[in-house]
Amino acid sequence: KLVFLFILAVVAMIAMVYGVLIVAYLFANAKETGAPISPEQFWNLELFAGVSVFLILVIGGRSLFQILMLSKGGSWVAESLGGRPISMDTKDKHERKFVNVVEEMAIASGAPVPSIYLLEGEEGINAFAAGLTVDDAAIAVTRGAITALSRDELQGVVAHEFSHILNGDMRLNVRLMGLLAGIMALAFVGYLVIRMGPRRG
Repeated sequence: KLVFLFILAVVAMIAMVYGVLIVAYLFANAKETGAPISPEQFWNLELFAGVSVFLILVIGGRSLFQILMLSKGGSWVAESLGGRPISMDTKDKHERKFVNVVEEMAIASGAPVPSIYLLEGEEGINAFAAGLTVDDAAIAVTRGAITALSRDELQGVVAHEFSHILNGDMRLNVRLMGLLAGIMALAFVGYLVIRMGPRRG
């Protein structure tokens, strides 16, 4: 469903960009020539093909690049978001609690112990699992989660993240992150167009 909505979003963006360009072109041309605009002029196959190819290349290229980067594994994702690896023999009592809970959940689920990370500067309660397979998975929690939650509550959070690992949700999430990066690339292109465009006042 999410992949279908992504494709729908790309089609909608192609239609919107084409619509803006054709209207701008026709009105500029009409102002210059004084000729009236006819309805059939709103369809320009060459412009539509050019817009489609350009947007698909921008979105597809950026998405592919991001997916390849995210394919480096859950550890890469966690570190790129500012995560700090937690040593399995840490002496910090909160980190030790988290390590013990992760090890217990790994034993209970029959899965390998994932890499574990701490988002040090985050005081809110949050966590995520990342990676493409069970073997390259990583779980990260915020400082707020390990300090504010009791052991039982932290177990619930970690169990939830293990469900993402074991059910393959994180693999889909990583791919969707890559696709979303492609759409966000258009915002960057739009920003550049506005910055390079003529200014008045």
